[in-house]
Amino acid sequence: MQINTIVTDLDDTLLNGETKISQYTLGVVARLTEMGIRFIPASGRAAFSMRPFVDQLATGLPYIASNGAQLMNPDHTEIVSHMFTPDQARALVRYFQDKGMYVQCYRDEYFYFAHECEANRHYTAQTGMRGRAVGDLAAFIDFSTPKVLSVGTPAVVEALYPVIKADFPEVSFTISKPHFLEAEPNGVSKGAMLRQLSEILGFSPDTTMVFGDSLNDIEMLNFTPHSVAMCNARDEVKQAAHYVTALPNTQDGLAHFITDKLLT
Repeated sequence: MQINTIVTDLDDTLLNGETKISQYTLGVVARLTEMGIRFIPASGRAAFSMRPFVDQLATGLPYIASNGAQLMNPDHTEIVSHMFTPDQARALVRYFQDKGMYVQCYRDEYFYFAHECEANRHYTAQTGMRGRAVGDLAAFIDFSTPKVLSVGTPAVVEALYPVIKADFPEVSFTISKPHFLEAEPNGVSKGAMLRQLSEILGFSPDTTMVFGDSLNDIEMLNFTPHSVAMCNARDEVKQAAHYVTALPNTQDGLAHFITDKLLT
């Protein structure tokens, strides 16, 4: 297997059960870097939330953020972005609120929401981003944003997913975690940005390995014949991938898979 590029999701894939990159995994990435194999994170997280992990990996390579709405340099400056206009963001916010769901949008290191609640407190703890309650969120939005995220029970998210896709055919929707239903500008996905990045850096599907666990990873997995689903992934993701790891993210499944396939 001739691999020169590895692209991976973060949460529930590269990150362990403590939302960290383990020392074992960091050691594997260091070996890959020494071998000249690119290692590129691609996450649904906003760019600011990815910074600590990108800095820790220290590969000196671009990374994909916001489900493909942002392509960032290793110094965290922007290469490419796709943004909702304020009008588009306001329409999505009102729609989600009418459905009784918590909703938030993003600008730089901040995410904005209507009122303090458990959802935004948990999000702050998990991502390290700075949350701001603004009251009337739709009225507050006067800026472009890379994505709009709503939170609901897994049952509500699964039920609303096909409905909102029909109601907003010009918007891209995905599910990153069972309780996250996310909206991105038309045509945006991790897979679409991965194809663009492959042209910039000059790597091909045949020499790329991709790891993921959720619906927002499927198009990225479809980029390559060397696609790998985590054993803790959704069933749809496992079905889309060519391989499944033997171990979950909580046991460094990605790093062990790479060690077995590429480093031994």
